[in-house]
This record gives sequence, structure tokens and C-alpha cells, in this order.
Amino acid sequence: MLNKEEIGKRIAFFRKEKGITQKELADFLHISYQAVSKWELGKSLPTVDIMYEISSLLNVTVDELLNENEWKNRSILYRASGLDTGRLHALKHEIMKLNSKDKSILSADYADICMFQIDTSQMKDPVYSCVTCVPGSKEKLAKDYRYNQEICADAAASAINHTLQHGIKPVILKSMVICGNYNQEQLYLMAKAFREICDKNNVSFTGMEIAAQPVNLTSEDYGVSATVVGVQDKDKLLTGSLLEKGDVLIGIKTEGIDGTNYPFVKIMLDKNPGLYHAKIDEKRFFLEELMKANSAFAREITALQEKGYLRDAFRISNSLMNKKIWRDIPQGLGVCIDLSALPVMPLHKFLFEQGMIGENVFAHHFNMGVGMVVAVSEKDCKEALEVIGQFSECWRIGQVETDDGHKGEKVWSKGRISWQ
Repeated sequence: MLNKEEIGKRIAFFRKEKGITQKELADFLHISYQAVSKWELGKSLPTVDIMYEISSLLNVTVDELLNENEWKNRSILYRASGLDTGRLHALKHEIMKLNSKDKSILSADYADICMFQIDTSQMKDPVYSCVTCVPGSKEKLAKDYRYNQEICADAAASAINHTLQHGIKPVILKSMVICGNYNQEQLYLMAKAFREICDKNNVSFTGMEIAAQPVNLTSEDYGVSATVVGVQDKDKLLTGSLLEKGDVLIGIKTEGIDGTNYPFVKIMLDKNPGLYHAKIDEKRFFLEELMKANSAFAREITALQEKGYLRDAFRISNSLMNKKIWRDIPQGLGVCIDLSALPVMPLHKFLFEQGMIGENVFAHHFNMGVGMVVAVSEKDCKEALEVIGQFSECWRIGQVETDDGHKGEKVWSKGRISWQ
């Protein structure tokens, strides 16, 4: 026998969940709101025909209204939050196929730990490293204009280069994207971008985890990170101890800008919104040049190490003139950057021509197209330039000097940037 009181409670529950009043339900059904009130108080029941209309309006089944077991087993599904878990799990399985086929990777399933082995049998005293990097403040611009693959490559390059600057070999990379209910094709391409930069730098890719949170993020929002694990023999770590007066500094080319440069560019864009769609020249758009992915330099650093040329390496983020970059320089020494030897990239020339940053401080705001600086001896310089040149453009941009006249300073400059 049907329990009028329980059925009335269910009608009231689903009506309120739908966000409509008794009068609105009554109007939809073309009856008086008093009739709805009587149902919900358990004093009467709707007819069979009206019961079907109620179920349709409240987006529930008739069983959910009448059947006690259905009511007791009611649940909230992920789909109610906007997340299709079936499609998401299928995507994660597809992304797992991008994982490196490496015997040292024991397990790299999504939503689980990554298990791996590192061969240190040839090392006397191995040191392990782990670093997690995010793209920085230009990530929002990447989202707004769909430079998704480039921003993933940026995060990966940053993590790899953080590792390399200590002379440590990057071994594996694990990436992460936290997002709303984001476009699945784009997510796959983002994972592919991580895999490609790993392949280029001989790093094993152990997948891209996706944390979909449509209850917290909009469908177009996401955040990217990359974690790199590396290892090196302790006596091969780069600590600044090998540097000597007269050592040559070689700058290695990178594209785009570092995330730490973006706040300056954002101010420029706010002052002149027309820059968003400006062209640098007949072939290049400003935004495309700005958002090009930075480079990782595992091939270059590894080749220099194998030849015995490398004395130190310095990852350049916001500026060559940033003292923090050169913190490992031994006491009594410093680096002199020859501004006239720096390359003038079309992107930086265009930024300079906007007239918002003066010539004397421009090199303090941008990396000038140099993503990594390596130090080698004068006698090895020619060969080192040739080794690096197999993979990237590079330039001799300065040298290690005593800090006479620059007491306690780590970096100073000479010459002027050649803007022509």
C-alpha cells in the first residue's frame, strides 16, 4: 500500500532540490497550489497521470517518488558536478599510452605513485634531486589564448633546467594538470607536449595526472606543474668550485619569455592593449613570439660534461643581471656580461621599441634570449661552442673576472646592447 506521507515528503524534497515553489509546480501542472500542499503534507496523492508529469518536471523517475527502496538508495553522482568520470578515465588511459617504454619505470599508473629504478652502479656517492615547477604568471595568458602546449613545455623546461644547473642528470618527469571540465582533446595535446620535451632531452616521461575539479574551477581554467627527479655522483655536482678567473661564459638560446618576465609585459599590455594583436614584422605576431616555449638543455649540458668542458652552468630566468643566478660564484670572483655580445631577438627589440623600459635597465628585466649560461675554460671555448652548436644557437657573452672595482658583487656588465 502506498504511503501518502512518505510520497509527499519525496515530492517536497525533489521540488526544493529543483528550486521551484509549490505555486510554480502547481502552475506547471495546471492545478491549485493547495493540491500540491496536500500531497506534501501526506493528505492526498496525485493521480497516475499527474505523477508522471511531476516526475518529468522534477527530472526523477516515478520509482524514485513511489518506491521506498529507490528513495533509500538515492545518491549524488559526479556527473551532477559537471564531471563525466567515464570520459575522464578513458582519456587518462589514452595518456598513459604516452608514457616512456623504459624498463626502469616499474609503475606509472594514473592516480597512483610512480615507481622506478635508477642505475647508479657506476657512481661512488649518488645524490638524488627532485624539483616541481610551474610556468609562472604567463600561464593565464596561455589559457586565454590557448597556448596550452607551449605552457606545458615551459613548465617541463624549467624543471629540467633547474636540475641541470647543478650538474645533475634529469631522469624522469611527471606532470600534473588541475582543471575544470576542460577540453579533452586539449588535455591530450598537453600531455603530448610533455612527452615531446622529455624525448628531446632523454628524460623518461611517467605520465600526466589530471585532477578535474569542476566544482572549484571553470571549464576553461587549469594549472600546470612538472616534477623532475635526477641523480649525479656527488663529486660531479656543479658548485662553483671549478670556476677560475678567465673562464668564458657561453649563452645558449631560448625562445619566448620566462614567467618571471611576464609581469613587466602585462603592464605594457595594459598600457597598450593593441599589442595583443600587434605584428613584430611581416612574418611574426607579437603574441606568438611572446608565448613560444622556453628550451631545456639536457643535450647541451650532457655533451659538455662528457667532453669534460663544463665548469659550471647557470639557469637564466628573468635576467642575466640577477645576482641570485650567480650566487655560487666563489668569493673574490664575479661575472662580467658583455652587453654588446648579447643577441638582439626580434621579440626583445620590439619590446624595447615600445619605449616603456629604458636602455640602461632593459637587460635587468629580460633574459635577452639566453636560457642557460655555461662556463668553460678559454682553451676549451672553441670546442664547447661547436658542441653546443650541434643542438642550439650560442654566443660567447662574457667571462669570469676578479671582483676588483666590484667588491662583493657577483655580476656586472660592460658595453651596450646593439639594437640595430
